[in-house]
Amino acid sequence: MPLIRDIAPADYPVVEELLYSNRLGDGMSYNPGGLDVVVAEFHGRLVGVAEFELHCDFGHDEGREAHPGEQTFISTMAVAPTDRRGGVGRALLTEIARRAQEAGDTFLALVPQDGADSAGRQAFFQACGLTLYGPAGPGAAWGCPVSEILAVKGTADAAGE
Repeated sequence: MPLIRDIAPADYPVVEELLYSNRLGDGMSYNPGGLDVVVAEFHGRLVGVAEFELHCDFGHDEGREAHPGEQTFISTMAVAPTDRRGGVGRALLTEIARRAQEAGDTFLALVPQDGADSAGRQAFFQACGLTLYGPAGPGAAWGCPVSEILAVKGTADAAGE
């Protein structure tokens, strides 16, 4: 299981490469720009990253009335291609949900990035308990109560996964 921790400045070059390899970065120097960022480390190497914002009023700011108010919004999530399907993405999502709950947020939201593997990203988020809410199409939001993400983690722990 990967270790999930806060990003450190020494991680920036590896995070940029990870984002770039997932077609999410520009290959230039990484700057978190005030976002909260966690990384996944496995056997001493970074294999995943997630950027998020606690207490985000994403839905109303975007004119999307179907979105709940205060929530935690995940802006970027990437896992090294060689480490996918190994629990890294779910561990990142669970840590963000834990932090959201500690901060008093009750809902987790994101907009899956478009691109070649958008169907795979959507399948992953659906498997983690997130659902599409609001109108479908480019820029459509997915989300779920934080408690659902944590309940899935609790069920996996009880089963010894």
